[in-house]
Amino acid sequence: MKGNAVSRKGLLLGAGALGGLALPAGAAGKTERITITKVELRRVVVPMQEGVINSLQFTPDLLTDFPKGPKIIVLLRTDSGITGIGETFRAIPDDANWNTTLPKSAVQLAAAQRNAEYLRGKSLLDLDLSRLDLPDAGTRQAFEIACYDAIGKGFGWPVHRLLGGLAQERVLVHYWCGRQVAVDAARTARKLTSLGFKGLKMKASWGDPIIEAVRAVALAAPQVRVTVDFNSGYPRDPGPSAEEFLPIGQALDEIGNMQTIEDPLPVHDLIGFRRLSKQLKTPITLTARTPREIVDAARVDACRYINTDANGSLRNFGLNAATAAGAGMPVWHGSGHELGILDAAYLHNCAAAPNCTLPSDILSHQRVHSLLAVPIKFEDSHAVVPRGAGLGVELDTDALERFAV
Repeated sequence: MKGNAVSRKGLLLGAGALGGLALPAGAAGKTERITITKVELRRVVVPMQEGVINSLQFTPDLLTDFPKGPKIIVLLRTDSGITGIGETFRAIPDDANWNTTLPKSAVQLAAAQRNAEYLRGKSLLDLDLSRLDLPDAGTRQAFEIACYDAIGKGFGWPVHRLLGGLAQERVLVHYWCGRQVAVDAARTARKLTSLGFKGLKMKASWGDPIIEAVRAVALAAPQVRVTVDFNSGYPRDPGPSAEEFLPIGQALDEIGNMQTIEDPLPVHDLIGFRRLSKQLKTPITLTARTPREIVDAARVDACRYINTDANGSLRNFGLNAATAAGAGMPVWHGSGHELGILDAAYLHNCAAAPNCTLPSDILSHQRVHSLLAVPIKFEDSHAVVPRGAGLGVELDTDALERFAV
């Protein structure tokens, strides 16, 4: 090998180091460092397809406007010629006045630039991806994903192999919509059925006509299983939250097409969750971000299912899924309705988690473009896990320019 060039043979010899083994003499990482030479940041805004989010009858809210929030695409270039790609969560436009904890666009970009500067000049093989310590935690997941992608490409391994192995080649997914009235919910149900999906995740806020909407789905597509995410919307007023929600849960039970009820109460109200779990036929799902939250929920039998995205961290999702598995609970991978890079990373996470058997939020196909040269493949309500090296996907550079901010 000459200079800093990295041969495929050398990288494959060094692959065992990712599993905790010592690098053999002469392997990549002894003389070649796979150094990060440049980190490019590209901001994009990719609209949603029409008719996916809220019905027009609802007052515009954060859910209506979230596609306007820019995302940052990370291109992590190395001296070996390998480029790793990543994607941040969405930010909010600098002129927006949304009630949310999401950062402003300029704040997110400045934070990402700090991470990019920190990584420049470092070797990928020196980074500890189990706890990637970067100056800004809010954009860390995009750089973590880019590092996994680059390392996987170097070794010729798909990311799911770096995460522990392939537990499933296809991941169950559902279709998604925002807050919809009955006529729009029926239209959505017919559309998702024509596309081959078998489940629908819907959003609902306090006071929405969600019972009528779910009943409309049952009439339009009886085979479709429905998840309703209430975003911890009850109670509306001070009082016993479980009792306020119980009639709604019972009405959904009676329709007979429910997959699960997600976060009807504030997620810290584990006793309220337990009451609903005991009194409703429909399984209750709790959204958890840490292993401790899952353990606490399991101790009191608060729910039967767990939704987790672990703040976008590939490693932390694996920890959460394993913790839920120890408690006998299946999980699904949540999302913020991402583009193709994050969706691909989430698919590798799901592929490596044997108990990720509930329909996950892999939704980039609902944007007007996923930014992938070849979109994620869907078949029979499953997303096919990419099998190429790294994330197994490539950016569409023309689309990257087209949707640039």
